[in-house]
Amino acid sequence: MYASIDAVTDRLAQKLKKYKERRLDGYHGGPNMGENLAAVLDAVSDDVVEDANDAEEFVDPEAAVVTKVKSYDLSKPISIEEAVFALGYVDHDFYVFREEGSGEINVVYKRNAGGYGLIGPQ
Repeated sequence: MYASIDAVTDRLAQKLKKYKERRLDGYHGGPNMGENLAAVLDAVSDDVVEDANDAEEFVDPEAAVVTKVKSYDLSKPISIEEAVFALGYVDHDFYVFREEGSGEINVVYKRNAGGYGLIGPQ
């Protein structure tokens, strides 16, 4: 989406620049046009250049922000039953663990409909 906005901004800047050059060369009314229009065209073209520079520094206000990071030792594998038991002692609705049988990382979670779910690799 931002790329399309940048493309439109660049295209409008080109059109304004071309219009301004043609107006100064005598097209579109030439000297009969008011000086106010020339000042407006100058201001708009300056704003477009500044906006193009600001686009590089744009920070999405709705971007996800990581507020806390936790690390766990997953080197010791545990059974699914132990993971469900451990789920009861954490303040989350999920528990990440290394499965005893396969050695893969899995997630056990509390389901809204009741019971538990298991997410594992294929």
